Amino acid sequence: MLPTTRGWLVSSLLLLAVASLLHTAVLFGASGAWAAMVHLTLFGWISGMIVAVNYHTMPVFTARDFPRPPLIWAHLAVFLAGAPLAAVALLLNINGLLVAGLALELAASLLFMLNIGLLLTRGVPRGVPPAPPPVAGQRAVDKIGTRATSASGLSLPITLALMLGGRTGLISGAWWLAAEHLAALGWVMLMIVGVAYHVLPRFSGRATRGAAWAGAQLGLHLAALLMIVFGLGLGIGGLFAAGALTMSVALALFAWTVWPTLRAVRAGAALLQPTVKETPR
Repeated sequence: MLPTTRGWLVSSLLLLAVASLLHTAVLFGASGAWAAMVHLTLFGWISGMIVAVNYHTMPVFTARDFPRPPLIWAHLAVFLAGAPLAAVALLLNINGLLVAGLALELAASLLFMLNIGLLLTRGVPRGVPPAPPPVAGQRAVDKIGTRATSASGLSLPITLALMLGGRTGLISGAWWLAAEHLAALGWVMLMIVGVAYHVLPRFSGRATRGAAWAGAQLGLHLAALLMIVFGLGLGIGGLFAAGALTMSVALALFAWTVWPTLRAVRAGAALLQPTVKETPR
């Protein structure tokens, strides 16, 4: 494991510990700690773990190394400055401090997109090709998984921009609530969907139900996400309800699509293996 990945993992676990303490405070009657706990859980602990997994696994799937490792450390530094600051601001109800924290979190999300973009366009080849898909038709499913993770990555800065716009008065309406849904169902859930389509067949040696099912699932998920976000932000209850129903169908379809991969590992399957041994840099 590279030092950058270890740094992200340790930082995420520390933020989880702080979020747990905030939750304990809520249980003892400090209701004002709830918003800080939710924010630190979603944008600290969970987001940090998602980033760590991406920084660790993307080089394996692409058979490339990040060309600018210092930018990963820069991302971590801005992330650790922003998420705790926003949580403290929510705890103390200081809007100016919250704006600063959200701005740093937005900057961190853009650094994440930059690092992934640099890996895909200027990554240093490892000298060996990526491991071949373990099952027939997996390349098509991989493309859909990549679309899901790309949409996930785009959801994070949009989420933070909506929160920032609401707190600075640039936009009005229930966009903070809409942003929280976009974070949970876009940033987090779409990342889960995309990663699952990539790794579950490689871990189990068994195929999903195929690209047609995966594509239909992703299409429904994205349509539902738009209806939910705009329904909440614009205050259109019927649109939100339709989006919620569509999202329920999309998530059920996701479970249906990946279910075959959850059976016992097939004997002799070509499972996911690192292409080269990682070395600290």
